[in-house]
Amino acid sequence: MVSALTVQKVSLRGRDADRAAIATLLAAAAEGHGGALVVAGPVGIGRSALLAAAVPASGPAAVPAAAAASAAAVELSVAGCPAETGLPYAGLHRLLAGALPFPRPGCHDGAAPDRLTAGLATLAALRALGGKARGPVVCRIDDAQWLDRPSLDALALAARRAGGDRIALLFALRDTPGCAGSEASLAGLPYRRLAPLDLRDSRDLLTDAVPDLAGDVAGVLAGMAGGNPRALVELAGALHAEQRRGQAAPPDTLPRDSPLRREYRAVLRALPDATRRVLLLAATAALTAARSPDGRPGCDVAVLLAAGHQPADLAAAERADLVHVDDGQVRFVPPLFAPVLYAEAALGERHAAHRLLAGLPSGEPGATLTAALHLAAVADGPDDALAGVLADAAADVPPALAATALRHAAALTSAPVLAASRTLAAARLAWRGGEPHQARMLLRSVFAPGVPEHLHAERELLLGEIDLRTGASGGEQHTLIAAAGRLIARDRQRSLGALMLAGEALLATGRHDQFIALAGRALRLRRPDDPIGAVLLFEHLTGVSALFSGEPSRAVEPMRRVLHLAAAVDDPPTLVRAAGAGILIGEDQQAYRLAVRAARLAGGAGDRASVPHALDLAATAAFALGDLDLAVATATEGQRLAAATGQDAVADNCRGMLAVVLGMLGDGPASQAWARRCRARAGVDVDSQARAMCVWAAALLDVAEGRYADAAGRLWGVMRTAGGRGHLGVQIPATPTLVEAVARCGDRAPARQILWAYDLWASSTANPTWLALSARCHALLADTEDEADARFREAIRLHLAGDSPFARARTELLYGEELRRRRHPAAAREHLRRALATFEQFGAAPWAQRTAAELRAAGDHVAPMVVEEARPALTAQQARIAELVAGGATNREVAEVLFLSPRTVDHHLRNIFTRLGVRSRTELAKVVS
Repeated sequence: MVSALTVQKVSLRGRDADRAAIATLLAAAAEGHGGALVVAGPVGIGRSALLAAAVPASGPAAVPAAAAASAAAVELSVAGCPAETGLPYAGLHRLLAGALPFPRPGCHDGAAPDRLTAGLATLAALRALGGKARGPVVCRIDDAQWLDRPSLDALALAARRAGGDRIALLFALRDTPGCAGSEASLAGLPYRRLAPLDLRDSRDLLTDAVPDLAGDVAGVLAGMAGGNPRALVELAGALHAEQRRGQAAPPDTLPRDSPLRREYRAVLRALPDATRRVLLLAATAALTAARSPDGRPGCDVAVLLAAGHQPADLAAAERADLVHVDDGQVRFVPPLFAPVLYAEAALGERHAAHRLLAGLPSGEPGATLTAALHLAAVADGPDDALAGVLADAAADVPPALAATALRHAAALTSAPVLAASRTLAAARLAWRGGEPHQARMLLRSVFAPGVPEHLHAERELLLGEIDLRTGASGGEQHTLIAAAGRLIARDRQRSLGALMLAGEALLATGRHDQFIALAGRALRLRRPDDPIGAVLLFEHLTGVSALFSGEPSRAVEPMRRVLHLAAAVDDPPTLVRAAGAGILIGEDQQAYRLAVRAARLAGGAGDRASVPHALDLAATAAFALGDLDLAVATATEGQRLAAATGQDAVADNCRGMLAVVLGMLGDGPASQAWARRCRARAGVDVDSQARAMCVWAAALLDVAEGRYADAAGRLWGVMRTAGGRGHLGVQIPATPTLVEAVARCGDRAPARQILWAYDLWASSTANPTWLALSARCHALLADTEDEADARFREAIRLHLAGDSPFARARTELLYGEELRRRRHPAAAREHLRRALATFEQFGAAPWAQRTAAELRAAGDHVAPMVVEEARPALTAQQARIAELVAGGATNREVAEVLFLSPRTVDHHLRNIFTRLGVRSRTELAKVVS
């Protein structure tokens, strides 16, 4: 079991921003600027743990009110009690240790004070306590929804008037529909709703709570719990040893004696009979099918109506916020409520629900599979006929649902080899459906004796691919190479696929020397009659090998053939590799189109595993194109989808890209925030490209702030790697940053030594932007003024040809600085003005400020930047949506561009309208323009 102390500790995982908000409040209160904060959220989300961890700014010497005379701070705490909700001022009485600040109502001649009097008296009492202490008065009011209303009103009124006092009030509120009265009392106070934890924080929380928990078990439980800390801890605490090690399936619901399940049980018992019956049917339907992408179980309303229920039967559940009904779907809201509801029903009730659902007439696609899944749920032993129906029906449905079908089919199959084959297929489809941990749990199943060698090889191949994308082991290349060796005699194409993935794993950790040897082995598999997809892969290997052998000119032709062949390919992973080839030879526009095509094909097929990888490449291509806004929007969506599907390695690549783009713009806080999220996983990704990108991002910030020596020191660590190691995908594009930093430090010889490799690559691509950066570097290293002028002018001409405005602005700034130092202010101003306009357009404040300072030094009058009335900032994704909508795009068109659902776009658009204070698309267009 997990101790209460451990629960409190781990429940703070993922709450850094929330804790910072509380710390800010307490620090302000210590300085005499009091206030309040309402921390809200559903049951189990961690409100109480957050309040308990709030430490007054004056330190840990705080004491209760009874000993306030010499204390550093005064801490008062009370928790709402359902049994005392109807007792006026019971909560305030407990908070102040029995010393109400006014006569107790009903005692002797004490009349009940009005709300204003009670609130002001409470504020006076808190001030009096603060006057006896050196620190602030901190009031923690937990479970405020159960505090009696007069006490809550008094405390809320005091909170609204505490701005000039050393008083901080923290309210924890369960924001369910039954707590509307409490929300009304606290209206107007700063409000912070705790969000569910993301998958990574959920897994980390589970590891904190149960250190010996297998990673895949943690991943499966994280998917079940919906980011609810209490649900996570209670699920993990009930596991036995074999379940913790992943040798037995984890439970599919909360343990019967868990506090959260008891709360759900009480809610169920309070519902009308008709509501409980319809909810059981909905839960049975939802849990039998695959989970939706948002992780919430759901059921078609039409199914419930066909079973004889009425919409009114759901009313009580909707009012209690147990389900939401939208677009013909019933979605369960609280995490694990549907599994608890199902488990609380008697076995006969569950079986009756399955049989009822299996027998419903339906002409909808997939009806055969749905009926078979319900029959499988009540089967009491092997049933080869039903297993065959499930396996056949799985061929025509999305991967996640097909995985569910094949998993049941394997369980019903009597022949061990066929059962193993179906389990393997289920794992492959679970991975494609965005469930890597479920897939690995299936692959961990022990194959029966006599299972053919090729099935073991296919198992290794799938494990290696999953490990590569999730960053789980760091040794996936060995698994993949072993799989290739086992498959080569039976299936040469599958063997090639395994070697391609193994090569990708080597490049992901910068092992170029080993990649070249592996590529040679793979190229020996080439045959004259290979299909187009295989020819593309062989050409890709040829080109990449040449590039990493230091011969970029020899890489161009094979890579161009890759791009030509890609037009006839519709396999997303192959298209992603083709996009990577385009980036390497400077064909950035074509690379972006291929990556977007791969993402759309994968999304349309329900292949949730391939979409984030495609978006990672699309973001890199957008960055190479110089479209920084598009790179940020694409990488943001890529990291979100990668995190949602457990692909930590892909998510970190996207985060590294975000750190670089924002670092290039000089946005230190945002860049550093993304870099911090590229966390090392037990040393696995110490040499990862994402980590190298974060180093580059930090160097870009150093350059923006004029810390050239620091920038050079960082980047030399990326460049100077052992023979055959390093990340060319960072080393090459980061070379101009290093050259600038080293040149500014006055040491040009080392810069010239590293520039030759960049020049060799840039000249082989003939890409105007990369050639422009090469010319800029040579200008910075020029020995004469005439040479520098010629190089700078060449760089600006190439920038214009390559349509890279931000890079051009940086070059014009450098040239303007150089001209001013040479005492050519008029010529300098020409370049500096263009640079300033571009930096202001990109919102690159540090660069704009530096350019404005140069302009003033060159004798120009630069008007102070006009500071517009502050508006809540949009996220990168919201900004991209606003831009597209302002340009006339429909929600569906925006969804296609950003790989979102139209409903998600609509949700973001409503938030954008609220943040910007607009009411229509027309008003939005005016604001955005």
